[in-house]
Amino acid sequence: MSDPVQNDNAEDVGSVPSFFREHAEFLHLLDEVATSASNVESWTLPNAPEEEMRLIREMKKTLDVYQEQPTCLDPYLERIVSRLMSVVQEYVYAFHDTMYKPESPITVTRMDGIFDLLYTLCKVRGYKVILRFFPHGVADVEPVFATLWRFSVDLEASNWPARYTLLIWLSLLAMIPFDIESIDSGTTDLPAIAELGTSDVSLMGRWVELGKLFLCKPGCEMEGAAVMLSRLLSRRDSAAVLRPEFIEWAAREITNAARPIDTTAVNAGLQIGSVLRINGALRVLCHLFSAMDSHATLDAQIPMLLDIFQMDAFDQHSITRKLISKAVQRLALLMLPATNAEMGRAYARPSLRENLSNNAGAASDSMRDDEAESPDVEVPLEMEAFVGILLQKLHDKDTIVRWSAAKGIGRISERLPMALAREIVLAVGDILKDETLVDNGLIDVAMTTEYSWHGALLCLAELSRRGMLYAQALRQIVPWVVRGLTYEIQRGDYSVGSNVRDAACYVMWSLARIPNPSSKRVFAEMSVEMATTLISVAVFDRESNVRRAASAAFQEHSAFPHGISVLQLADFFSVGIMRNAFVVTSRKIAEFDEYKHPLLHHLCTVTVYHWDLKTRELAVKALRELAPLSPAY
Repeated sequence: MSDPVQNDNAEDVGSVPSFFREHAEFLHLLDEVATSASNVESWTLPNAPEEEMRLIREMKKTLDVYQEQPTCLDPYLERIVSRLMSVVQEYVYAFHDTMYKPESPITVTRMDGIFDLLYTLCKVRGYKVILRFFPHGVADVEPVFATLWRFSVDLEASNWPARYTLLIWLSLLAMIPFDIESIDSGTTDLPAIAELGTSDVSLMGRWVELGKLFLCKPGCEMEGAAVMLSRLLSRRDSAAVLRPEFIEWAAREITNAARPIDTTAVNAGLQIGSVLRINGALRVLCHLFSAMDSHATLDAQIPMLLDIFQMDAFDQHSITRKLISKAVQRLALLMLPATNAEMGRAYARPSLRENLSNNAGAASDSMRDDEAESPDVEVPLEMEAFVGILLQKLHDKDTIVRWSAAKGIGRISERLPMALAREIVLAVGDILKDETLVDNGLIDVAMTTEYSWHGALLCLAELSRRGMLYAQALRQIVPWVVRGLTYEIQRGDYSVGSNVRDAACYVMWSLARIPNPSSKRVFAEMSVEMATTLISVAVFDRESNVRRAASAAFQEHSAFPHGISVLQLADFFSVGIMRNAFVVTSRKIAEFDEYKHPLLHHLCTVTVYHWDLKTRELAVKALRELAPLSPAY
């Protein structure tokens, strides 16, 4: 395989590599390592030779540099992974052939360096990409399974990269298009594993039990086992018996682990071992629901799963709550037809004739928004409970949980009938109104929580970019989103709300992707207020990420007054420096009449009263620059 032609004298932008600069040296080291590791006589050694390990450490150090730009490795991945896996495949076959002998000459730790290098490749580029170059023949199934079984006898050993690599390799082999029973040779003399007490001696049964063994292990082994089990249980030959049995086992595992050991304690929490058991079972369910193509075999287990999703025992563990959110949404998506999403997109997409027509198009668009309905879709009764769980998680104290719930609500709404989707939009909008005081059109957020506002705005952004915000809801929601652009609550000597302002910018960005023409016209009616507020945030916000987010949202809207001219002044780099944004950029933008008074108003009512001293000082300097433009104001 010839190397891709690349210019070795090309310069990188900043410190981020633009191509695999060390490819020649790396491939040379790869050949040396592979040659050393493929020496059959060395497989009886307890560890790899020191020179081989030194080369592997050097290669890992080179790969770690490309974690931010992993695609630079793509032209060479096939060559790298195939070379390593050819050595591993030979080792696995030889290990499988000799492992049944009383004194096996091949050690389980000889290839730790090679497995560690493969794990580094998975860490940098992702296991899904690396798996493309793994061997996946039918003859590989039993040797890989037997080797992983032998490596699992001592789970306290430090060769977890080897077990992780074998787990993801088995996840690929689980997708072979042949019945597992047809390739089961009936091997029963595998070494005993103390943690496994199964009496099932079939390959499929042992495969599932071996995967369960790793679900309570922290780190990559849990993720590898979850992927492997999900792909194995999504097969047709396991759907009838193994899949329902495993889901019931996972439900029992979660329920049993969620019970506190010391029930007499006042604040009885879960032990770390119990949390790992719960997270492992939930990870499998998340992957399994995503891999399945029908919920027909889950009817008996859904009530049990609903009880688990609504348990209160996980309040102290953010990863567990995130996994529950992900499992809820994936189960809900599995129970809804996927075709309705495409119908909804076609429903919302205008034609060229409608875009060019002003009068006739307006009437037809209004009729579409008010009267058109999605085709009849049978919505399961459990869907209300699923959506309720996700709506509740929009108030969660952890961002990862709120973000997962927001994406889940957006995906589910896309598949629901339009009437139900509109109810969800209104329910999300009501979250912004909770605990909020409105006096003469002014929205007071002093008594609100930033978690609820952040989750609701993230959800509105997901709904908006999927075309779910219809014209009537847009009129109700946009004023609250505009208020979210300046959301800030002071707590002592600090403030909260920067994440809310950032989420509001995301909503503004997503509003530019509304495909419905009538909603676009409603949006155009409010464009001046949104444009002026966005620009005020882009130049006067304290946080650089919020200023840049507001600038990015502004550039998506072509209907804003003087859009291109203003964007050239408030670009990503101009608003990145706080002093430049406050003093220089704001002065240039204020020369446009539409933005002059809103910028002055924002300075006089918001920024000069800011809790941060530096922000107040810059606000005064900005006011000195802008005041001569409108002395009367």
